[in-house]
Amino acid sequence: MVKTVESQSESLPLRRLVVRVKIPVEGPPPAPARPPLNKTVLLLTAVVVAALLAWLGIRMFRAEPAAEPAAIDAQPVAKSQPPTPSEVAPIVSDQPLPGPPPTTKEVIPDASRNALNTISGTIRVSIRVIVAKDGTVLAATADEPGPSRYFARLATEAAKQWIFAPSTSDEQRVKLVRFYFKRSGVTARVAD
Repeated sequence: MVKTVESQSESLPLRRLVVRVKIPVEGPPPAPARPPLNKTVLLLTAVVVAALLAWLGIRMFRAEPAAEPAAIDAQPVAKSQPPTPSEVAPIVSDQPLPGPPPTTKEVIPDASRNALNTISGTIRVSIRVIVAKDGTVLAATADEPGPSRYFARLATEAAKQWIFAPSTSDEQRVKLVRFYFKRSGVTARVAD
């Protein structure tokens, strides 16, 4: 009897060892990749920029105007002797007076004391009015309403009641009436 012996090496599969090597190409090395920006850092930067812009916007609205007109009632009246009739001579001129024509009726908004007490600085509201030939206001719209709808509404209602000097021209005039709301009160002036 003959015995056959099989070796174990024939029954196992053969395995290969593969080694891969990268050979660099001549030339400048590639730039390292930048890590992506952190989303938290971007969000914090956006919040800081938004807060800064909001602060600047509020600061602009609360800034004092460069030249604010004094209230008409607050002007001091100089005390002097009335002129004698012989000193008064009539002045007749065909030329119009320089500057914008004066208003004959100015209405100041009646803002509540509680609303005025909330003001820090000055709130400026500009109202554009269309004036008819006879001097009445035909329409009024908020040109610069300011930060408060309440004060813009009061200013628009008051501007509609203004009466300007009559005009010799048949054309409508456009005027800009500026209202200044302060804690101490409200003043107004016409800006052309």
